[in-house]
Amino acid sequence: MAFETILLDKSAGVATITLNRPDRLNAWTPVMGAELLDAFRDVDRDRSVRVVIFTGAGRAFCSGADMDFFAEQVKAGGGTTAGGGTGPSRVEEWPLLMQRMSKPTIAAINGYALGVGCTMTLLCDVRIAASEAKLGFLFSRMGVMAELGSTFLLPRLVGLGRACELMFTGKMYTAEEFAHAGAVNHVVPGVELLARARGLANEMMQCAPLSLMLTRQALYQGLTASFEAQIRTEAYALDHLYRTRDHAEAVAAFKEKRAPAFEGR
Repeated sequence: MAFETILLDKSAGVATITLNRPDRLNAWTPVMGAELLDAFRDVDRDRSVRVVIFTGAGRAFCSGADMDFFAEQVKAGGGTTAGGGTGPSRVEEWPLLMQRMSKPTIAAINGYALGVGCTMTLLCDVRIAASEAKLGFLFSRMGVMAELGSTFLLPRLVGLGRACELMFTGKMYTAEEFAHAGAVNHVVPGVELLARARGLANEMMQCAPLSLMLTRQALYQGLTASFEAQIRTEAYALDHLYRTRDHAEAVAAFKEKRAPAFEGR
């Protein structure tokens, strides 16, 4: 699959999706949005992929929406379909896909993650940031508002008060400040970022794929479901997993003192 604004690499069970407009600090365009949807849909369907890493080329993860795109929108009269925009229904497809992903996703935030570049990271399960990265929800300073489900996800990550401060100030924060707030899991030196992300991916690949998929689904369902609903979900999922070949393989491997060979079945 050939892309114009992103790169997709698959190796040893890990898919790496890289924003690839380094000369524009990986600024978002409608083309990039469509390509991200296609790439994440592809890796979700690919049984050889166990974990997905999402990062940027050059010195930015994503600096926000391309200003040329914004200018075209204004010239065309505004709205999400003006200036080449894709409209509300198209904007909704990617975050909904990310909620339903069947495998873990890791955002490796290598530099500036601003505006939509920041809300993108909330769609991933785990966020690792380079110590030199700067993050911010700059929307209010541009006269717009956050998207991609970030007004739902951010308060659940950091609490309502911190979410209000991060979004109402519209300013850039350091990676350490985001980590302190709870919006980033780990902060590491930039030169170690991808190695740390791949190390975490490798840890995840030691687990059974179906177990990870159902655990991930339950965790995201739990953002809105009742306690009783979660108990039922866990019971049904656990009963299913007890019957899988991977569970039998894990028990056999433990008894035989060897690493399990999971099949995702």
